[in-house]
Amino acid sequence: MEQFSIELNEISHKRTKLIRLWVGGAIVLIVLIILSILLVGNRLTLYEIVLPTLVYISIYIYFTYRTYNAHIYIKADEYAVEYKFGMLSNTVKSVIWDTITRIKFGPTYIAFFKRTGKKTVVQLGWLPYAKVKEIKEKICEVAQTKSIPCEWAEYKRY
Repeated sequence: MEQFSIELNEISHKRTKLIRLWVGGAIVLIVLIILSILLVGNRLTLYEIVLPTLVYISIYIYFTYRTYNAHIYIKADEYAVEYKFGMLSNTVKSVIWDTITRIKFGPTYIAFFKRTGKKTVVQLGWLPYAKVKEIKEKICEVAQTKSIPCEWAEYKRY
């Protein structure tokens, strides 16, 4: 059985986009600090300036760190398909192969239909087209080795 793992966090591989993200975050941070100072008005004390500034800086550093180190992936082995898409979510979602009756591939999603009649839909619209295509091909290959039928949704132009 072919196993695969696809890393989806491209921000750590694209340095220029990461720098733009950090600069944008720094600009928002500076604007929030200035707005906090302006809202307080004439009665400024050191406590009223330092506390919001420290809060904003700590939130900025936290989200910068989490964005850079996010582990976003989709992988499959002989037992299940596991995926984690959220940067702040630590929950790994999985779909067990033995519970799947069929798989339907849409333009921006993969729907796993289960024996219970329910379905699990994995949204892929936020990924680049090359990654979506790679994920669909890999899942279809694994599903065919497991004798699970794959359906491709028709794309209709209006």
